[in-house]
Amino acid sequence: MDTLVTNGTLLTMRGERLGIVDSGAVGVDDGRIRYVGPESDAPDPSDADDVVDAEGGVVMPGLVNAHAHMAHTLLRGGAQDVPEIEWMNRALGPLSAHADEEDRIAGTRLGVLEAVRGGATTICEYAGEVGTLVEAVYQPLGVDVVAVETINEVPDERGDLGPRELYPFDREQGEEALARADRLFERFGDDPLVTPAYGPQALDMVSPELLGTVQEHAHDRGAKLHLHTAQGEREAIQIEERYGADESTVSVLDELGIVDDSLVAVHCHGATPAERRRLADGGAAMLGCPSSIAAIDGIVPPVAEFREYGAAVGIGTDQAPGPGHHSMVREARTAATLSKVEHTDPTALTAPEALRLATVGGAEALGIDDEVGTLEEGTRADFLVVDTDRLSTAPAVDSPLHTAIPNLVYSTTGREVRDVFVAGEAIVRDGAFVDADPEAAVADATERARALYERASVDWRAADSELVAAVDDGWL
Repeated sequence: MDTLVTNGTLLTMRGERLGIVDSGAVGVDDGRIRYVGPESDAPDPSDADDVVDAEGGVVMPGLVNAHAHMAHTLLRGGAQDVPEIEWMNRALGPLSAHADEEDRIAGTRLGVLEAVRGGATTICEYAGEVGTLVEAVYQPLGVDVVAVETINEVPDERGDLGPRELYPFDREQGEEALARADRLFERFGDDPLVTPAYGPQALDMVSPELLGTVQEHAHDRGAKLHLHTAQGEREAIQIEERYGADESTVSVLDELGIVDDSLVAVHCHGATPAERRRLADGGAAMLGCPSSIAAIDGIVPPVAEFREYGAAVGIGTDQAPGPGHHSMVREARTAATLSKVEHTDPTALTAPEALRLATVGGAEALGIDDEVGTLEEGTRADFLVVDTDRLSTAPAVDSPLHTAIPNLVYSTTGREVRDVFVAGEAIVRDGAFVDADPEAAVADATERARALYERASVDWRAADSELVAAVDDGWL
């Protein structure tokens, strides 16, 4: 046996609860879990090449960051505190338009390292030319990635368009992106840590014809179709102008036959309760990004509501400009707290439910729960050891209740994650990266960000978002 983890409290996520095992052990061989259960029945430690003593800690599945745009981490702090209608075209856009490939790689590396240090072992990366990020960042780090190629027909130069001016569509641009998505399946078909998927960006950014074609390709490959769905006022205005005042994103998707079990609907805060139920009843999964949508839209995404409809639901950190972080324990806390506020109910989305969203829920939504999201014999050995005897998480007792469970959600910062394993390989041990160099990643990202902001400064000021006024008034 390669690795045996002993002396920990296991949260296996098996069944419909957390699958708690006191004084448990996890055995790993050839990248897969071979034993999960009481330490008293575990293999002999002398038969393991490496023994990890999890005393004072929780052993649980790796966290699943189910939706992220990591390249934008380079622009963390550059597009916060503006009206939703400004955020994409007037705040983020003038900056991201000046990012080159190396900038995108540097931002992705910074974001992925932050996420992994906080316990994420699977990240759903949603990006144009996503294969480049997989090869430059994810594969060298040995991190699971669901690689979603962004597909849209809208030219980048749209900052001068008014809210009700329709985005122009460039079909050739969309077809090229679809071809890149198709190639992912051949390019990474032999890598078990890479799961390709299709990413039509949003209904306001692709034509019905292209969206139907993308769905056909997804069906043919048994792949998921990730679509930003009903994600705010800007999109709602575009749908109204293009399809009619009585139409919405969900009504059009339904009419086009897009709502099925291949659809992964992201955000959904602009949909009505009836529309959300229609998505769930049609088999769609839902991904929520509470920190991002709260920061950008001032709205709570309906993760708790979708759970009630029986849909597969996961959570993600989206992009750093806006929420500011890629910590999945922080995201679980935000999801739980905001759901309580949204429903005016302190029992809404409990800590155990939030932990499931951050693990097996995300895996189910992404269609990879046969491999990750639980601690079960035969699944990939993606797991964490989280210390519960820190200042932030102590005291942890197991009788009459396990206080570590709410503490994981409401008290952790992410720094309590001690060990991170992906496919049985240690990525983080005793709080430090085994191979990666986070200091170098920070230095590279900072140097590139300074140069990018300098290049973009004229366009940024010309876009005249509220951030410009904040600078002129001495706030930033």
